[in-house]
Amino acid sequence: MKSSVLSSQLSVLSRLAVIAVLLLTSSASAAVVRAYVQPTTARPNQVINYVITVQDGQVQSLPNLRFPLQIGQTSGVSTSQQIQIINGRQSVSLQLSWGITATEPGEFVIPTQTIVVDGQSMTTNEVKLTVENGGGNFPPNGQAQTQDDANQPILQIELGKKEIYQSEVVPVNVSLYVPRQVQLRRLGLIEMEKSDFAIARFPQTNEQSSTVIDGIGYYVLTFRSTLSSLRTGDLKVGPAKLELLVEVPADAQQQQRGIFPPGFQQNFPPGFFPGMSEPRKLEVKSQQVTIKVLPMPAEGKPANFSGAVGEFQMTATASPTDLTVGDPISVELAVSGTGNFDALNTPALVSNGGWKIYPAKRYVIEGQMDQNQTPTLERKVGYTQVLVPEAVHPNVPPFELNYFSPSQKKYVTLRSEAIPLNMKPAPVTAAAESAGAGGSGTVTEVPVAPPPVTDPQADITDILVRPSPKSHWIAPTSTLLLRSSAFWTVQAVPVGLFAFACMLAVARRRKEARLAGRAGELRAAWEQFESVSGSASDQEFLRSAAQFIQTTHGITAVGEGPLKAILDRYEATNFTAAHAPALKASERGEMQSTLAALMRQTLAKLNVIAIAFLLFASNLGAAEAPKAASASPDDVYRDAIAEIEKGNFTRAQYLAESLTKKTPPHLSAEVFQIIGHARYRQGDMGRAALWYQRAQLLDGRNPELNQNLRHIFERTRYLVFGEDSPLRDASFALTTNEWLILAAAGVWLIFLSFTWRVFLSQGSTTWPVVISIIGLIIAVPSGAFAALRPLGPDRVKDISVVTQPDVNSFTSATVTSGTVIALPPGSQVRTLEKRGPWFYVEIPGSPETLRGWVEAGAITPLWTWDTSLVP
Repeated sequence: MKSSVLSSQLSVLSRLAVIAVLLLTSSASAAVVRAYVQPTTARPNQVINYVITVQDGQVQSLPNLRFPLQIGQTSGVSTSQQIQIINGRQSVSLQLSWGITATEPGEFVIPTQTIVVDGQSMTTNEVKLTVENGGGNFPPNGQAQTQDDANQPILQIELGKKEIYQSEVVPVNVSLYVPRQVQLRRLGLIEMEKSDFAIARFPQTNEQSSTVIDGIGYYVLTFRSTLSSLRTGDLKVGPAKLELLVEVPADAQQQQRGIFPPGFQQNFPPGFFPGMSEPRKLEVKSQQVTIKVLPMPAEGKPANFSGAVGEFQMTATASPTDLTVGDPISVELAVSGTGNFDALNTPALVSNGGWKIYPAKRYVIEGQMDQNQTPTLERKVGYTQVLVPEAVHPNVPPFELNYFSPSQKKYVTLRSEAIPLNMKPAPVTAAAESAGAGGSGTVTEVPVAPPPVTDPQADITDILVRPSPKSHWIAPTSTLLLRSSAFWTVQAVPVGLFAFACMLAVARRRKEARLAGRAGELRAAWEQFESVSGSASDQEFLRSAAQFIQTTHGITAVGEGPLKAILDRYEATNFTAAHAPALKASERGEMQSTLAALMRQTLAKLNVIAIAFLLFASNLGAAEAPKAASASPDDVYRDAIAEIEKGNFTRAQYLAESLTKKTPPHLSAEVFQIIGHARYRQGDMGRAALWYQRAQLLDGRNPELNQNLRHIFERTRYLVFGEDSPLRDASFALTTNEWLILAAAGVWLIFLSFTWRVFLSQGSTTWPVVISIIGLIIAVPSGAFAALRPLGPDRVKDISVVTQPDVNSFTSATVTSGTVIALPPGSQVRTLEKRGPWFYVEIPGSPETLRGWVEAGAITPLWTWDTSLVP
């Protein structure tokens, strides 16, 4: 063992001699020694590298390494060198690397090491090493593992900080540990829960390394991204998920069963059939990491604070600096650093008196230009600001920018330097010169043509926040009138009235044709009976009574009862020879009462059908009163408005979104707009457009909402599906129910005018015709628009909205394929097929739609609740 270590050291010294020759050829400069570990965070029993870098110096002897008791050396030294030529000077850097491992978790400090360089003893710096358990995904040291466990890839989340401020951007890394005996065939995309965080898309590009943990060798693929928190508190990051296709070594017995016939002795040692593997499709899941998110302090918060958090620097240049009053100046502002650049406002001029300021244009100088690149904390953006001086100024005033610094834990006002100018007054016009000149000559005024006047153009630079004091909630039991039986029952009323009028008209014509109808015959017989009942003799009274009974019954025989008694008395008095006793006054009164009841009963039968119809319609049209809501969400809505007015946009978003997550949900266009305002103020354009579009589904005629959507469209130029005809687009002026009510009103006018005309057959026909025409004009277009207007479920079916920035559509389900079109935040797509973490979508386009593949994490469904609630 000693001889091998000695030979290894001799080999290293020989290589150092070769490097020394290179060092002699470089220009003389002081040597620099630095030590570090890679990576800086590890888990117990993971092999990492301890590296000493020597720049521009000759190593003459290796250091005698010293480590804490919990850290041990696992391998000898390995060397590598790098030669650079900078400004004509050659620089040689030598790296000495040792493998080390820690046996337990904790925070360790590796002490300084002494190394002889160019004949002098030089000391390295101390190095800090953090050893964590890593969430328990790795098997404990010394524990027996099955073959499946040994072949299982492991996913780990690593955060740059464990305590951050709200909206602060921090790095987040997801590392995939693949056992060395496993072959990786295909990788999917990393997916992570984003309800509490804004997480930049993880690219498929990764950094590759290798390590040994508990004696098991792993290939490590590290994916880097950034995140920022949307709310405060102790939050959970993750878990992260990843789909992958791997080739794992096949089980020895399975290999043997696939080669030899049944019954063959197969007691072969492990590894006897090397190289055989089987494909497996796996989904690996990482641990969750707790992070503490602090709120930004209220003390010292600037009035125009936009929510930018980070560390920024700003520079300003102007061109030209030699100019005349009225000449435009182009100021280039460059803001660099780390933080949430999306929340930065345009730097404002400290003193704008005497300057005409035009809207600034923003562009990216350094940073992630392509979504396939790894997101970085370091970025640099530029602003082009055009100024026109209206008076002589010695310089361009400074520009100012406000942000919150996590390192200083306070708000910082960043101010650029003033830019000196050499400015001359504007030249005097000819008219002014002639007016100011003295002399006896006549001064001739030169008319100056007024500048052309153009129509002012809209320049919307911000959203309009004007929340309604009351929220108009969508009823969970909202029903389309087209499917309401009560609605159609009510529509039967004018038709029934018209039918009833026609029936009466027919009856009236029959009465006129037959001189007297049934009712007329009854009334005539009754009038004849009444005329003789007072003073007529018994014979005449009984004869009139018998005629009335015969009129009411016709050929139907009269049964036993008072009527039969009257007929018997009539026959006894008028058709027998015996003298019948005279009728008493009481007997006459009873007979009159009996016949009067008969009259009323017969006439009542004529109205039975009409009365029954009206009762039937009334019973069908009765609707149950809706139950009172058990609880009102108005207080929560008012609290959300108050938080918006205070500038607590995250709190307002949380309150408003809590209403949408209740069972049943409390939804309204006003709540959706509150969430859209909060998302916009936090720089989340995609989700702001999503919530505004949801609000537009419920209240498409809201002018403030449409203006805000127009503003976001002018900023992002998102894509939306339009209607295929102007008539269909015009149908959205009213809801389907409103169109149906208008059509029903037109039908009522038509049938009521017909009913009027039938009742008043002898009167004027002008007004019924006019009302019928008006009803027709209302009913036909309203019915057509109701038929053309898409139903609520059809408006949102399979529609999703792009909520992430820098999203592209691809020709296949991989980011390495060709692109179709960029999808700005707020763009709509129609999902056609899902394949793993990808969606095949239809994209709005002109003159025809496009199709491509979009990552599932980049889009959000337009409507996630019961589609019957969409008007």
